[in-house]
Amino acid sequence: MSKQLRQDVWAMGRCSGCGVCVAACSKGVLYWDEEQHPLLEEREKTLGLSQLKLRTCEVCERFCELCCPRLTELAPSTTLDTFAARSAGVTQSGEPNELIRSLLVAARSADLIDGVLMLDMDPWSLKPVARIATSVDEIVSSVGMQFLWAPVLSALNEAVFDYGLSKLAVVATPCVAEGARRLMQANHPRLRHYREALRVVIASFCTGIFMPNFVDELLERGMGIPRNRIYRIKTSITENTMTVSQWKGAEQVVPLTEVEGFTHRGCSRCTDFLGEQADIAIGNVGAKRGFSTLIVRTPTGEVFLHNAIRFGLVDVSDQVDEVALSAAQTQKDLRSRAQAFDEFQILMLDALSRPNLQAAVRKRFVALYGAPKGKIPARENCNVSCGGC
Repeated sequence: MSKQLRQDVWAMGRCSGCGVCVAACSKGVLYWDEEQHPLLEEREKTLGLSQLKLRTCEVCERFCELCCPRLTELAPSTTLDTFAARSAGVTQSGEPNELIRSLLVAARSADLIDGVLMLDMDPWSLKPVARIATSVDEIVSSVGMQFLWAPVLSALNEAVFDYGLSKLAVVATPCVAEGARRLMQANHPRLRHYREALRVVIASFCTGIFMPNFVDELLERGMGIPRNRIYRIKTSITENTMTVSQWKGAEQVVPLTEVEGFTHRGCSRCTDFLGEQADIAIGNVGAKRGFSTLIVRTPTGEVFLHNAIRFGLVDVSDQVDEVALSAAQTQKDLRSRAQAFDEFQILMLDALSRPNLQAAVRKRFVALYGAPKGKIPARENCNVSCGGC
């Protein structure tokens, strides 16, 4: 495992939990155990009477580092078109999950995809799962994303190698879209199977995703709602609420402020609310009543949208509130600054053992805090670790 991954991502609380490093690990030694980030499996080998710990990452191509979206600057997002959209046909709904389901059904019917890897929820246990759907019936029967965290891309090997899928759609949060995009852009020949299998990435707008334990601690113990009575959990970014719907028709509206304590740690440093690395991004922000905002970001996204319109499964209009979308950009700028402070902290730690980085530390300090008052000696090229600067 990359030392950089451990120090600059895991230790700094920056892991998004997308699961791409687990899928790409060539040694198969990264795994999840209900943690905020993956864990490294320790393996031993017996030599005679001795038990030796294997250094499995000693000779490695570091695919985990290559694919991690937190260790690279992703390309700026593009927007080809923005619509107000809703699902049509049998079900007319502006709910993001319904709209995504219509796009997927149309794509599967036209053989644009042969399967979907999606963030879903088990309707019985209410546990989030990375679900693989290969038929229209399986797509239609999915619950849809409920903003409960699961490492979606960890199931990528199962989808590509066990199921043999070669035209795969990925549906999840913006951070998962970032991990998928890193795989799609990777040039390493041993990552070719993933690159060729990923066909389209669809992301839902997201301000944060919640750890699964909130169902036990908040809903069951705190609010007294047994999980067997819950059939849907809906998060509204525009209203800052979470609605818990029960089988008998009752609904409980919970302010997101009461749920924030269960937010995945990596969300505090995420700067992507609007699925900037996805082919299509969908959410409630900026949409008129009964519709969702649909942002087409790539030519691939255009194909999938027009295919769904041709099947009569999606209706679109141009009535989108651009001001509301711009407001989301403001929130992104605030988190971008927080991420800049994280990177500055990492740089300072590196400079403790690498004096030649001290000039870079000072420049970054000035960029974040402004020039210090008083006359400072010009020692930009000094490599002496005396602290005189």
